[in-house]
Amino acid sequence: MKYVNFSLSIIFLVVCVIFYSAPQAQENPEKQFNPLYDAEAVIQRLSYDNFKNIKLLRTAIYNFGGGEQEFNSLVDTYAEASALYFRNEMIASANLFTKNEKDIKEVAMRLAKLYKEQAEKLHVQVIKMGVRHSLKASIEQTKPNPSVDPLISNASYGIKIANDYLVRSKPIDAIYYFRRAKENCFKVYQVLGEQLPEEYKKDIVDNQNKIYIAKEKKN
Repeated sequence: MKYVNFSLSIIFLVVCVIFYSAPQAQENPEKQFNPLYDAEAVIQRLSYDNFKNIKLLRTAIYNFGGGEQEFNSLVDTYAEASALYFRNEMIASANLFTKNEKDIKEVAMRLAKLYKEQAEKLHVQVIKMGVRHSLKASIEQTKPNPSVDPLISNASYGIKIANDYLVRSKPIDAIYYFRRAKENCFKVYQVLGEQLPEEYKKDIVDNQNKIYIAKEKKN
């Protein structure tokens, strides 16, 4: 009888250990951010930074990224992390905000590299236009448009700054300066009275931080 009571006591103790340790494991998950950081401090920082960066990337995502689906995915993760915070699940919330930050960074880096390609291609085109314009003016013994060279220089500077931000893994800042570089290139077309190629219609709208809506072709 004593053996049975002893066995039941052991079983009871094991059950109690399992019962009380399981919920604690759920309430205190492993930190997926720097373990030296406080969860609430991480939440406070990323709830602000992630919100701001998602907002800044919205137009770029719609115009040159994964569109509404990709944008909503970032928003949904942010919202879920916020819900965990209001449920007082601090570590889980901080973990999800950290994942959200990484996802935002990946999207931003991919977009920044695309903006880099676009801006550098456009830049080369306007440099060639500027050279042709200067040569023609020299042959015809007329003064070249004085706005062309400064605009091309401004575009060069914008690309240089943007590339620096890209190297430093600051893609959102890089996108801003690639847009400014494009803006100066578009002005070269304008001052020379040249028709802007069809392929840059979306870029013009994007530079105004607006979402491009393609017009349906009439039959």
